[in-house]
Amino acid sequence: MKIQFRGPAQSQPLQENKPVQVKFEPPPARPVMPDPVQQRRNQDSFAAADPRTRQAQLLGGGTTFHAFTPTPMPPAGTPMPPGGTVVSTAQVLKPTPTTTGAVSPGVQAAIDQLDAFPPEEQPYGLTTLLGEHRGTSAEDVAFRQELMTALGSDRVAQLMTQLHGMPDMAPGLARTLLSAATESFSVEEQGKLVQALGPDLLGEALAWGVQNASNPLGTDREANEARMQGLSRMMGALHSLPPGSPGQAEAAAALEGIQQGQPAGDAPGASTAAWIVANSGSDALRSEFAHGYLEAFKADPSSLAPEEARAVAWALGSMTQSPTNGVGPIVELSGTQRTDFLGALTAAEAPEMQTGTHFQDAARAGVNEFLMDVARLDPAGFSNPQAAKDLRVETFLQASLAVDGDFLHDSPGTHRALATLFANDTAGIVDASANPENPLSGGRDKPLVKFFDHVAFRGEDSRSLVTDALQKYLGVGAEQGIVDTLAANKGSADFMENRGGNALARNMGFVLGSLFQGARGALQAMDDEHARKTAIVDVMGSLMETTLEAIPGVKDAYSQIKSGTGDRASVDTVFEWLGNHFAGDIDASKDAVTELSGAIIEGAWDPFFGNSALDGANTEQLIAMFGMINVGVSRADGSTGDPGINIGAGYVP
Repeated sequence: MKIQFRGPAQSQPLQENKPVQVKFEPPPARPVMPDPVQQRRNQDSFAAADPRTRQAQLLGGGTTFHAFTPTPMPPAGTPMPPGGTVVSTAQVLKPTPTTTGAVSPGVQAAIDQLDAFPPEEQPYGLTTLLGEHRGTSAEDVAFRQELMTALGSDRVAQLMTQLHGMPDMAPGLARTLLSAATESFSVEEQGKLVQALGPDLLGEALAWGVQNASNPLGTDREANEARMQGLSRMMGALHSLPPGSPGQAEAAAALEGIQQGQPAGDAPGASTAAWIVANSGSDALRSEFAHGYLEAFKADPSSLAPEEARAVAWALGSMTQSPTNGVGPIVELSGTQRTDFLGALTAAEAPEMQTGTHFQDAARAGVNEFLMDVARLDPAGFSNPQAAKDLRVETFLQASLAVDGDFLHDSPGTHRALATLFANDTAGIVDASANPENPLSGGRDKPLVKFFDHVAFRGEDSRSLVTDALQKYLGVGAEQGIVDTLAANKGSADFMENRGGNALARNMGFVLGSLFQGARGALQAMDDEHARKTAIVDVMGSLMETTLEAIPGVKDAYSQIKSGTGDRASVDTVFEWLGNHFAGDIDASKDAVTELSGAIIEGAWDPFFGNSALDGANTEQLIAMFGMINVGVSRADGSTGDPGINIGAGYVP
């Protein structure tokens, strides 16, 4: 059944606010509650700051609420200590209050103050008292635990029930009370509170709380985020209880409602729910969440929206590390289904990016972790190893094309994941890209070119991963790669026709052509001269590493660059040698460095023209091999007629 939420109207501001500093003098007078206008501007029972639209509050508006950070809950299944208190390893807390009925004078005074409130106002009173001890110090934590324990879960559950009569303030008050409950009560007792609150208010409290925690300018944003992470772990813990436990059905219904976009917020419902699920600490909940979308997708491939595919990836990427790293459900899809899923995952539409900055970062990080899980998978750990390999290759191809899209946004995490994908299966990725008959290529527009452009040349964080992989694949220095294999076989007809030589030659040409096209795209886009020099030295220099490491006056500078200690002078030294040696010029303009990159790539042909390579070679067979290499070059650079790198001759753009 679809959950109907009583969410605030779109025009109402969504705020977390500073607690009212109420001074109580015994015997207390009847507290004065905020007027209706003030109530609508309050969340978590604290007076509002300046009124703003909800959009402004979520995306950029400041708040003044100082939330306490709840003591983290343990993973699902961890036994609770006596009294239900979770002791954080990050802070030293005072002992759990005893359950004999004796309480400290301060807590007793707080209970007396609470009792002085009219019954219908006591939820507000309790959150105010908790707000006066909202810090993370041992004293504040101990006070909250002792107060909640002294009141007992039954009385707090009754206060939760009363929130239904306070619709404007209920979501904020509920978050405060539930947060205190997570550090004071057992999971079973927390379930009673959730049951009393009901799915509608629980859904509102969680959804608005996630969005508040994403407000980039909000005061105490980190504390708000920590509190929502604690409530997410509560959701995971409730999911792990035996079926039918109090609060379990309400928690499930609340999450389902959020997925369906109720209440409507700036983030898609699937994305908000994924934030909660990813932070839940429960692999069972994460798996169940992803399973629901995937089963609907299998029945109707058009049912999966891009934000839903990314919600699935976010949930799976947050799972505890295992041999399958949470990607098993995607490996198990059929080939067409995997293609469609990855297409939705990398689609241009990105409604998640219309939210607070921190929500954007969290969503992107969740998907990047999924991409990294795919990169690190071990095909042997799956019942269908080939399907796992195919997932890795196709993930690289589709994500490379989308690397600069609104969602992935050329983020360092995306670059690392793509570089790791390339490094862990360079041969498979190059072959799938170069082979038009490979169903994984899908006729796509040069994903390898875009990868080299954005990850190898423009991005510096993951550049070394790419160059190391290229060295191993081609065979630079001590590495034995495809260039060594082709040169050693000298175009032998048997090798070329019967032992994979033609495919290797095509792939060599394709990777070199792609590297040049990627270099051209990146270097023409770089306005900073030093950045262009650094890219040439790091990427193209890696192809000449053996030579550079043997040249006096250059080898020390190159060694410093490789170790990460190189400065501008080191880069200039190596760049000038490369420029003089390959182009007879040290011009670092965009056009000049583009031509230089092609001249350096042409050096990959050198192994075919040494005496040992030519000795005993059949000229016609050798020329036929060169021709096949250039077929690969042509496919990579999109040229017709003569390819960009001629048969062993000088570079022709």
